[in-house]
Amino acid sequence: MLSRLFRYGAKNILRNTFLSASSILILTLLMFFINILLVLHDVSFRIIDGVNDKLTISLYLNDEYNKNSVEVIDLQSDIKRAIPEIKLQYKTKDEVLEELRERDPELVNILERQNPLPETISLGDIPLKSYDTLNEIIENKLFILTENESQESAESWEYFSNYTRQFERINKVISILNILQIGLYIIIVTFIVSIAIIIYSVIGNFIYYYRDEIYITRLVWGSKLFIYGPFSIQGMLYVGISFIIASVLFILLLTNLQYVFELSEFSQVYTWNLVQVLALEAIVFLLVGAFSWFLSSKRYLKK
Repeated sequence: MLSRLFRYGAKNILRNTFLSASSILILTLLMFFINILLVLHDVSFRIIDGVNDKLTISLYLNDEYNKNSVEVIDLQSDIKRAIPEIKLQYKTKDEVLEELRERDPELVNILERQNPLPETISLGDIPLKSYDTLNEIIENKLFILTENESQESAESWEYFSNYTRQFERINKVISILNILQIGLYIIIVTFIVSIAIIIYSVIGNFIYYYRDEIYITRLVWGSKLFIYGPFSIQGMLYVGISFIIASVLFILLLTNLQYVFELSEFSQVYTWNLVQVLALEAIVFLLVGAFSWFLSSKRYLKK
C-alpha cells in the first residue's frame, strides 16, 4: 500500500512539472535563507558576547569614601552576592592615574601635582541579563559615587562619566542588539509560515485540478487513506527534495567560507552542531508541511 501511495504521489508531481519545479525552487530558497539567518543568529550571539566582554562600568567614589568604608565594602559584597560571575576590581587613585597615563600621557602631564582622580570600582564581564539587577544595587548606593561632570577638574575628560550616563549608553547598545535578534526571529518565523502557505496552496491547486478523479475514487468506495495518501506523500516529497537541495547548498557555502577566510576549523564559521541543526530543521519543515497539507486537504476535499 505504501509503495502504491508513493507512486501516486510521485505521479502527481510529474503531472505538472512546471508547478512542481517552481514550488520546489521557492521552498529551496526559503529553506536556504532560513539557514543563512541561523548563521546570522549564531554570529549575533558571538558579537553580543564580544561586545559585552568589552563593556565595563566604572564607579567613581566621592573623596570621603575609600576601600575601607563600610558603604563601599557593602556595595562590593552586594554586587558579588547577586552576580557571582562579575569581574570586580577596586582601583586606588594612583592606579587610576597610571591607567590614564597609559591612555593619554599628555593629559596626565597637565594635571596638578595632587592627584585629583577618584578611587574607582571597575565592573566587567557582566551578563546581559544581570544589568537590571546591577542597576538596582548601585542605585541604592548612589550617594557614595561622585558626579564627575560637575567637577571642574574633570570637565574635559572623556574617560570619566558618572554611573547614570554609563548605564544609559550600555542600555542603548543592549537594546540595539536585542532588536536585531528579535528581527531575526521574526524573519525566520515569516519564512517558515511562507513554507506552510506555499505547500497549502500547491496541494490545494492539485486537489482542485484533479477533483474529478477524486470524486470518482470516492464513488468506487476509495478509502480516505487512498484519497489523502498521495497528496500527503506529494507534500513530503516537496519538503524533502527542497530540504536536501537547500542543505547541500548551505554546506557548500559554509565550506567555501572556511577556505575563503583561511580558517583552520569548520566551527570557526558555524559554532552550532550542524548535524543537530539540520535534523531539527528537517523535523520542523516536515511538521509544517504535514500541517499545511492537512489543512489544505480538509478544506478542498470537502468541496
